[in-house]
Amino acid sequence: MSVIRESKPQGDTFEKMRPLAGIWQWVGITISAITIFLMVNQIFHLGLFGIELLDTSYYYALLGLYTSLVFILYPGIKGRRDFRGFLFFADAVLGLLTLALGILFAVKGYDILYLGWMASSPPFFAGLGILFWVLILEALRRSQGKALFGTILLFSVLPVFCEYLPGFLQGIGFNLVETSNYHVFSTESIVGIPMRVFSDLLVGYMLFGVLLMKSGGSSFFMNFSSALLGHTRGGPAKVSVIASAFFGSMSGSAISNVVTTGAVTIPTMKRVGYAPHFAAAVEACASSGGCLMPPVMGATAFVMAMLLAKPYLTIVVAAIVPSFLYYLGLLIQVDGYAGRVGLKGIPREELPSLWKTLKEGWFYIGALVILVIFLVYRLEAQAPFYTCIFLLVCASFKKETRFNLEKVKELLVANVRLLSEMVALFAAIGLIIGSLSMTGIAHALSGEIVHFARGSMPLLLLLGAGTSFLLGMGMTITACYVFLAITLAPALVAVGLNELAVHLFVMYCGMLSFITPPVCVGVYPAATLAGADTMKAGLRSMGLGAVKYFVPFFFVLNPALVFQGSVGQIIPAVGTAVIGVVLVGSAIEGYLLGIGELSVGGTAGRLKSILWRLGIFASGFMLAIPEAKTDVAALLLGAVMIVPAAISRRRSSLQREASRA
Repeated sequence: MSVIRESKPQGDTFEKMRPLAGIWQWVGITISAITIFLMVNQIFHLGLFGIELLDTSYYYALLGLYTSLVFILYPGIKGRRDFRGFLFFADAVLGLLTLALGILFAVKGYDILYLGWMASSPPFFAGLGILFWVLILEALRRSQGKALFGTILLFSVLPVFCEYLPGFLQGIGFNLVETSNYHVFSTESIVGIPMRVFSDLLVGYMLFGVLLMKSGGSSFFMNFSSALLGHTRGGPAKVSVIASAFFGSMSGSAISNVVTTGAVTIPTMKRVGYAPHFAAAVEACASSGGCLMPPVMGATAFVMAMLLAKPYLTIVVAAIVPSFLYYLGLLIQVDGYAGRVGLKGIPREELPSLWKTLKEGWFYIGALVILVIFLVYRLEAQAPFYTCIFLLVCASFKKETRFNLEKVKELLVANVRLLSEMVALFAAIGLIIGSLSMTGIAHALSGEIVHFARGSMPLLLLLGAGTSFLLGMGMTITACYVFLAITLAPALVAVGLNELAVHLFVMYCGMLSFITPPVCVGVYPAATLAGADTMKAGLRSMGLGAVKYFVPFFFVLNPALVFQGSVGQIIPAVGTAVIGVVLVGSAIEGYLLGIGELSVGGTAGRLKSILWRLGIFASGFMLAIPEAKTDVAALLLGAVMIVPAAISRRRSSLQREASRA
């Protein structure tokens, strides 16, 4: 019997948004339908109704349509979520103005591109460009918050004052109009790489993710995970890990992942005996890792593919082993905790049948397979649309999953809400690229980083990890990644590191702030759902997600872990890394598979336990790093620590049996 149903967030995921209702719901539906039509027409080159847009005109059109809705969805003043009064009227005017400017620039696409407006535009349009720039920043403030707004604002006006800055921060100076022209009318800023990624790739994949969930995909993945692991010791926590990995790979959002899957998994974890703060930590770690999980991953992966000029499939393949190592370490620790504390699983009779679950929802897995097949054939842009057609056809055969008019409305509204939240962010990230590009500061900053580290690879890696982590506190992972991909990544590549591994390293390190106090944005919603102290849950999430802190160093030093190398290099590297992660996770949690708890009683026993755990941790870490000559030493160290621990556990077990007799 299935006890897992379509999960619904406890609390509005979009709590800052106005709820779309009445006429505004139909406005959202209309915008969603128009943008889907434009995407399909553009990506498949259909030329329907004689509409054939330049790429830049297409980007301006989507930017105007989606950003206009930001002003309707997000009130300018916190808490003013009603649709009445002067303040909402002002929001509607700003939205209409943004829409008009987006359409105007789309119509003027040929003039903008071929008459060189990025260098010199007509005075009237130069003024409109400044207005458009301001509206993008205001949309960013509303949808992403003041911290990111302040950061992007500073970067966007950098060309105006950078010539007065000292040292390597000094760059080529421009006046306000020249800066605005470059930002709005060039293909290197607002409609640069991030907006191209958003329009050509991300919108389609987000539509696929929304469709997957609205057709019952979240229920399927939850039931599938429950049927697979729910009965094992600490089963609900393992269900959380697997279900969040599946859901996160589709949504690409840690917070929505926590709210959606956590609403089901956290109460179930508490029911079988997990402490509230531990349940929150498990869900936070599992959900934040979903952004790294192929095949869809998060928005950052699409930007990475564009910046590296590589097929998206290359990024997907490279992420397989690192994401597997992360989730393996998390499962090892969750299982170890359950074994150490003595937690049980959910009775089988309360769990869904694995066979029945697969029989009823096989097409969800089929959709992922089809998506990957299209990626293999280099059809990244078209893949989500073909997969959506497959899902819609398969879903129509069952009454529970069939799309009626109401479900179609829900799909369109959910789609436009999600993408409106993201559009201003991607346009604003383009402002960072534009400013660094036109001033030349990016190259100077990269050279200064190399000079500061004096070419030392370990120092550069530590500097890179620290910078990524700190920027990840105040910026979204995509903004953080783009900035460091331009400034720091070239410095790391210059000292001989693999380019693809370096870019993944930067992305991983930027995501550490999701589970690290005091920021730990992935922990807050999980702690709320669990009724736990946020800082306590945050500290526990650091321990549970410890492997996430080490995995980036493993693969940046050993590119074979991201499939950069020969088969003879990849197989042993993956094998030793898997063993290493198992040992590291076991040492952190204090419980080793096949042996049990790594502790004995008494003061001397506690000292032995600490020694065993430190030794096993060191053994695992040495196995995972890329020095083959350390593997033998690591195995010997592991044996020296594991054998006495096993003997001690066996002796304790015999003594307990003798005392019972």
